Amino acid sequence: MIINKEKIVDFFKQSILLAVGSFICAIAVNAIMIPNNFVSSGFTGISLILYYIFPSIPVGASYLLINIPAFFLGWRFIGLRFVLYTLWGILLFSVMLCFVNFKIDINDRLLAAIIAGCITGIGVGIMLSSRGSSGGSEILCIIMYKIFSITIGTGVLIFNVAVMAVALFFLPVENIMYTIVFIIVSAKVTDSVRHGLSAREAIFVISERWEEILEELTKDLKIGVTVISSRGGYEGKKNKILYSVINRKNVYLLKKIVMDKDPAAFISIMESSDVTGLNIGNQPKW
Repeated sequence: MIINKEKIVDFFKQSILLAVGSFICAIAVNAIMIPNNFVSSGFTGISLILYYIFPSIPVGASYLLINIPAFFLGWRFIGLRFVLYTLWGILLFSVMLCFVNFKIDINDRLLAAIIAGCITGIGVGIMLSSRGSSGGSEILCIIMYKIFSITIGTGVLIFNVAVMAVALFFLPVENIMYTIVFIIVSAKVTDSVRHGLSAREAIFVISERWEEILEELTKDLKIGVTVISSRGGYEGKKNKILYSVINRKNVYLLKKIVMDKDPAAFISIMESSDVTGLNIGNQPKW
């Protein structure tokens, strides 16, 4: 039996991301959400509702149980590799919920909701940067993304409307309002972390020396470039436009290559908040 070292290293890398993200989310739940009687979001919110009704049931245990149906949905609509990583994420988060037991004292409940939202958004964003998640609503939102192109953060927001409706039967309205603040903040931070970890810029280059520039970009930066035929609107002169979507870290090098080859070249750079496709994009390869 041949052991693929790259796959082993990759597994540990993804596991570290899942573990770190799970730990961060567990801090938000146990240190801030529970002491303030907030509901949290997603399947964690459902687990907290069960905890408030039946305090003898640990949040980590109920979270693990209610994730079983979501696990099989992920297997059906997303793929085996993703759900295997997600199963690992579910187990990690359940364990973290059981063992993270400290409390962060925040006197202002609104501030507590905002801080918890930021912490959770960072944690979820890190987990989704791996090939899995902590399960729960993230699985359902990824399915929504694949089918309806709804961003993960927006999907989380939609999903939690149902959770809030259920929570209204068991918690004061004030707690629900703070929880809504938490959900909005966590959704925005999740999208920011996801895009920030894999930010892209759309680059357009117009130059008479486009062939030389193209060769440098493909060989030195090793990026894909699309060549588009163009015609000037004023002079009617025909030329070529080089188009590519690259990591922000490569923007400086690209500009340097272009300017070195042709100081008169025209460069346009635009932010691409959501890019999908083969070998590029803000979404992991599920």
